[in-house]
Amino acid sequence: MTRNANNKTPAQAKADTAAPKKRRVGPFQYLAQVRQEARKVTWTGRQELIVSTILVLILSAIAMLFFWGVDFAIRETVQFLLSLGS
Repeated sequence: MTRNANNKTPAQAKADTAAPKKRRVGPFQYLAQVRQEARKVTWTGRQELIVSTILVLILSAIAMLFFWGVDFAIRETVQFLLSLGS
C-alpha cells in the first residue's frame, strides 16, 4: 500500500484535506444572501436587450428555414426512392 510523507494512505490524506463543511443557513438568511448577490449583478440596458432580442429572432428564423429545407429535401428524396419501387 502506498503511503505519503505523513505515513497516511491516500484515502486518509484526502479525507484530512477535504474542504470544511459549509454551515447551513435558515430560509430568511438565505433570501437575504440572494438579495445581496442580486444587487451585485450588472443588468443589461434597454438598448442591449432590444438588440439581443432582435438577433435571437433573426437567428431563430434562419434556423427554421434551414431545418425546413433539410426536412423538405429528405422528404422528397424518400418519396422519390419509394416511388422507384412501385
